[in-house]
Amino acid sequence: MSIAPKPMKGFALFALAAAILSACGSKGGSDASTAPATESAAAPSVSAGASASASEPAAPSDQPQVTVEFWHAYGEGEEKVLLEQVIPKFEAANPSIKIHATRMPTENLDQQVLTAVAGGTPPDIMRMDNTWVSNMAKQGALQEISGFPDAQAILDNSFKGTVDTNLYQGKYYGVPLDTNTRVAIYNQELLAKAGASEPPKTIDELVELARNLKSQGKYSGITIGGTNVWDFSAWFWTLGGQYTDPAYTKATGYLNSDASIKALETIYGWHKEGLLAPPILGGQPGTWEGLRGDKGKPASYMMITDGPWFFSLIGDAETKGKMIPALIPAGPDGQSHSVIGGEDLVIFNGAKQPEAAWKFAQFMTSTDIQILMALQTGQIPTNMQAAQAPDLKNVWYLQSYVDQLASAYARTPSPNANKINDAIGTAFESVFRGKANAKDALDKAAKQVDGFLTE
Repeated sequence: MSIAPKPMKGFALFALAAAILSACGSKGGSDASTAPATESAAAPSVSAGASASASEPAAPSDQPQVTVEFWHAYGEGEEKVLLEQVIPKFEAANPSIKIHATRMPTENLDQQVLTAVAGGTPPDIMRMDNTWVSNMAKQGALQEISGFPDAQAILDNSFKGTVDTNLYQGKYYGVPLDTNTRVAIYNQELLAKAGASEPPKTIDELVELARNLKSQGKYSGITIGGTNVWDFSAWFWTLGGQYTDPAYTKATGYLNSDASIKALETIYGWHKEGLLAPPILGGQPGTWEGLRGDKGKPASYMMITDGPWFFSLIGDAETKGKMIPALIPAGPDGQSHSVIGGEDLVIFNGAKQPEAAWKFAQFMTSTDIQILMALQTGQIPTNMQAAQAPDLKNVWYLQSYVDQLASAYARTPSPNANKINDAIGTAFESVFRGKANAKDALDKAAKQVDGFLTE
């Protein structure tokens, strides 16, 4: 039986941190998926099409009970669902395993983890920001997962962009757990003022609408929140740009390819033409204020890009029928791309109960538990089957995000991800500040990124 979710109390937990961390991609750090939780709704039943195996009670076992240490940084409401619903289901199905879940403080958490590893006291398993995995693997903290049962099946059933966040030197050191991405969000009134009744399907159509708006006064048709990787990537990638080769081993020939140079020049051309809103260089109003209007001032931005937290935090009363989520308009090759955020599950070297921890990882990535967590906490599933569950379609704005995930990319998975993202963002900004042309800026950044990829 399909259960309709309550009006996105869970998704509201996403929202607050997303607003605070809207610049998260600029330094390659955590993203909005680490938001604190709000209260949870009542427990849903599992959709008929979902796998029921994850929560079926197991037969009594004669095996001695073991305890799995699980670290996480879930918010309060998320933790409530974890402790009151998810873990009891797992322990009922696996009576020989007890999960001891510890909610960790987020400040300097990555350093706390490395200290625990160095001291020989790591947890068995952890929900980890997906930008940390490569560095933790390089430090020798994590187990490569290929030897665990059905690891490849989990990866195969997850969105590719989420899978790539677990890469280090061609091997996987975790599995995707929850995710997010960004789509285009349109102010319906300004969209109509630009001459359209629905969001543009292509970049060319978007640019035409932006020009229509510009001719009418102080309106901006395209809003990019900044020149950092989190804000800029969707447009750069959709226009044909690349950061590295598909294996994430080399930037030269990719970041500074003809296609990448053209992509950057195209976006800069929008800026010179006056089609981009002020936030591209830190100007005001901010993205949300410009899209919605602020302090009595009318809306002035036709479109921004943001995550599902935009809708949950503002609420249906101010968004439904007024704001329209849609895929990033397709580029020259007909493709639309965006950026991946979220968390992964990792097993530590030095884990005392790696096999039992892996069973918990399998459980957490199963279809029915991913649906439960989505409905209760607002986490977008990484499991592709769960992401298409009928229950999730009751959240009116969510389908665009699920559709966008199919072609969303990971930020470069590397132990030097922060340095890489900074180098790329600095190159973009230098062009927009008039300090370099696109070719010179990307040539310089490509050399820098090559160095970071080989360290």
